[in-house]
Amino acid sequence: MTKIAIVGAGIGGLTAGIALQRAGHKVGIYERAPEFGEVGAGISMSPNAVLGLQSLGLGEFLDRCSNEPEEQCLFHGETGELLQPIDRRNTRELYGAPYLQLHRADLMNALIEVFGADNCEMEHELSAVESRNDGVTLTFMNGKNAEFDAIIAADGLRSIVREALFDTKPPEFSGHIAYRGLVPAKELGSRSVEPTNINHLAFGRNVVTYPVRLGKLVNVVALSKADGWTDEGWAVKANKRDLLAKYEGFAPYVREVLEAVPEEELFCWGLFVREPLETWRSGRTVLLGDAAHPMLPYMGQGASCAIEDGVVLGRAFRECDDIDEALDCYVATRIERASLLQRESNVGGERLQALDPDMFRQTPMKNEDSLGIFAYDPASVPLNRA
Repeated sequence: MTKIAIVGAGIGGLTAGIALQRAGHKVGIYERAPEFGEVGAGISMSPNAVLGLQSLGLGEFLDRCSNEPEEQCLFHGETGELLQPIDRRNTRELYGAPYLQLHRADLMNALIEVFGADNCEMEHELSAVESRNDGVTLTFMNGKNAEFDAIIAADGLRSIVREALFDTKPPEFSGHIAYRGLVPAKELGSRSVEPTNINHLAFGRNVVTYPVRLGKLVNVVALSKADGWTDEGWAVKANKRDLLAKYEGFAPYVREVLEAVPEEELFCWGLFVREPLETWRSGRTVLLGDAAHPMLPYMGQGASCAIEDGVVLGRAFRECDDIDEALDCYVATRIERASLLQRESNVGGERLQALDPDMFRQTPMKNEDSLGIFAYDPASVPLNRA
C-alpha cells in the first residue's frame, strides 16, 4: 500500500485525502494549526465542484446543508437597478449538478468526518522537505520527521513546499482587498434570505450577499481596490467605519447589510496572486489547490478548483500502474484547466469592476457559463496519461 502524506488540511487537502483513501491508499494529513476551528465565511460550490463532491459520497450532505440560488442577480451599486439576472433554475439540467452556497465550516466539518480526524496530525508545521525520485522526507518544526512514498502539497498560497522545491516568484498583492462577515438573518429584511445571489456593482467595488445555514445567516463579501497591503492572513480584524466609508452612496439594501455586520465578526484580507507554473511536480511531490494555482475570488472557483484537483488525483492513483505514472497523469490532466481558471479569475475583478454600471446591458460579459467553466466533471473527465 502506498504511503502518502498531504501537507495542509484545507478543503483541497481533505478532498484529496478522501479521494486517495477511496483509491485504496494509506493517507495522512499534516496541518500546522493546533486544531480545526470554525471558519466564519460562506462559500460557493459551482456544478463542477458539486459533481466532484458527489463522487466522494458527499451528495446527501450538500442537499441537506446548502442553499440553491434560483438566480444570480447583478445590480447597479448606487441606484439598486437590476442590470442582469442569471437564471440558475436549469443548472442541474445543463450541467448535471446544482450551483450551491453554504457555510465553509459546514463543508470543512463534513470533509473531516469522511476523511477521519484521527488521520490528521495537528501542530505539524513543515520546516523542510526533501523530494527524491523514490520518496520524500518531511521535517517539522516540532522536531519530528517522516518518510513517504509521495507528498501532496496543499499548504496554500504561501506554500512552504512550493518555495522549497519550485523556481517561483513570491506572491504579489493584486491591488484588491476583501471584507467578509456573517449577519444573523433576523437582523435583516426578507430580501437577504431569498434564494438569490445578490451582487451590487460600481467602479472599483462590488458587494455580494447570499444566505447560508438554511437562511439563518447572510454571508457578506465586499471587494474593492487598495494601494497596498501589509497584514498577513485572511482573518485580520477590520474597522467597520472604514468599510462603510468605502461603500458610501451604495443602494439602501447594501448599506443595511453592511451596517448590520457585527464588528467583532468583520474581517479583511489582501488578495494576492502568483503566476501559473509550468509544472506542479518535483520528484515524488506534487502541488494542489492554492499551492499550485491561487486565484482571486471573482469567479468563485478557488475551492472548486482544489476539489477538482483532489478528485482527479484520486482517480489517477486508482487507475494508473504506479506512483510516478499517477503523479504525471494528475499534473497532465489538471494543469491546463487550472491555469485557465487562474488566469480568468485573476482578471475577473478588473473586468467586473471596470464596467460602467449604466452601460452594463450593452457590454458582453464573460462569466462561468460563457467560458465553459461549469461544464467540467472531475469524476469523469478523461485522464491524460501522455
